[in-house]
Amino acid sequence: MMDKKDLKIIIFDMDGVILDSEPLHENARQMMFREFGIVPDDTFPDPVGKSSSGFWRKIIELCGIEGEPYALEKEQYRLVAKQIEENHIPPSDGLKEVLAWAKAHGVKIGLASSSTRVLVDDALRLVGVDEAFDYTVSGDEIKAKKPAPDAYLKVLELSGFSAENAVAIEDSCAGVTAAKNAGVFCFGYRNATSGEQNIDAADRIIENLKEILDEVRTCPCFEER
Repeated sequence: MMDKKDLKIIIFDMDGVILDSEPLHENARQMMFREFGIVPDDTFPDPVGKSSSGFWRKIIELCGIEGEPYALEKEQYRLVAKQIEENHIPPSDGLKEVLAWAKAHGVKIGLASSSTRVLVDDALRLVGVDEAFDYTVSGDEIKAKKPAPDAYLKVLELSGFSAENAVAIEDSCAGVTAAKNAGVFCFGYRNATSGEQNIDAADRIIENLKEILDEVRTCPCFEER
């Protein structure tokens, strides 16, 4: 049971939480692998919830391909945004209900993502939720990406709230670790499209974003609202 005395902000991860974009990232990586003539194997790192430029830096090292990590990351994100637009990818089930509840109760909405600003802005706009977010932080605006806590700490800094005023929603091991390292209560969202992720360190495991409402509605700070 969540025990928040003064909930002020809900902070979302983007990929795999705001929308089911992890398969889109995988599609983009596979397209790029084919272009380079790469056959993935068990030595490739798990990219979910982590730095895409860091992933491509490792692939350059392992496979000896030509390219620069940030340029390859940019191409991956371009392919992801293209898929979101062409396939009319919707927001995750329950997201709009949580956003509406937060607005009705004066709770701010933040986003802490490892993706770049361009993809963050494109993805939120394309799924139609960009105007709901009060504070957004992208991976190219912080020193260290998840599992480091920097994205969460930056959202808290921008909002002026402390970790005790916040809850986070994450679908990956790296994301849960980032939220917990920032001292933020974390919902671990078990999203099947995000692959096998160990989110056991989360404070509460959920299967649908609507379950967040079951917790926040009983928060002591809303009993008299």
